[in-house]
Amino acid sequence: MSRGRMSISPLAAAYLCERFDSHIHPLLRVGRLAGEPTEDERTRASRAGSQDLARLGYLERDDLHPFLDDAWQLLTKPPLAVGVAVHAKRGTSFNAVCVEQGRATVQAYQADGENNDDLQDIVLSRQEYGGPAGNAVELIGDLTPGRGGTASVPTEVLDNATKRRRNNPNGTLLSALTGAGVKSADARVLATVLTAERELDGVFTARSHDRRVGRTRRPPYSVSFFTGADGCYLTQKREGGDGRQWFTVAPADRRKLTAKIDEMLRTVALPAVR
Repeated sequence: MSRGRMSISPLAAAYLCERFDSHIHPLLRVGRLAGEPTEDERTRASRAGSQDLARLGYLERDDLHPFLDDAWQLLTKPPLAVGVAVHAKRGTSFNAVCVEQGRATVQAYQADGENNDDLQDIVLSRQEYGGPAGNAVELIGDLTPGRGGTASVPTEVLDNATKRRRNNPNGTLLSALTGAGVKSADARVLATVLTAERELDGVFTARSHDRRVGRTRRPPYSVSFFTGADGCYLTQKREGGDGRQWFTVAPADRRKLTAKIDEMLRTVALPAVR
């Protein structure tokens, strides 16, 4: 385990899933055999995965490295976790999962390959500070809030504007929004922000697993973000106090994104055991 990091190959990850008879967090990909492999092929793949771990010193006889043992069990049944999927126009796209472990956070990072069949290693690390939300946001890097304003509209109104734009491709998004009944100030914000060229696009999700009842909890919404020349914005589709779904866009920095993710985490956090 070099400098607090542990790199797990796709085949080794598949072996660990087989060893624990469980599935890892869905944002992380492991090496699966194509088609319907024979028993012999499965055995060879499992052996290759275990040998990979042994070569790196993560598996000795039948004992896993303590950190790997703990981390993998947390990633399969996380008590509280943030997942993040990021698409980069330039640079590296990636998926990551940050799981609460007491006061620390276990982080699993997996860069995207050149194509769907090109699986990269899962890099595990332990972060002492920042919590799941803070560490997930930290992976994005520095963020400058967008210079535009905040806008919030019912999703059915936004859908109506989209249909208007589709029916009149020569028209502008601004005219489609105002024609659908969006206030002019909100329409200007939405038209400017939603048509801007994006450098990064990402979404944060949350989940928790209650081992006592074997149930996984997920919130009814996620937190999305994107960055461009104008800065960073967060977007959300979430039920409002009136029972309708609302779409919101607002400038955001790392602090605001972290606060929104923490708010989402509270909806799935397990009650403290007394």
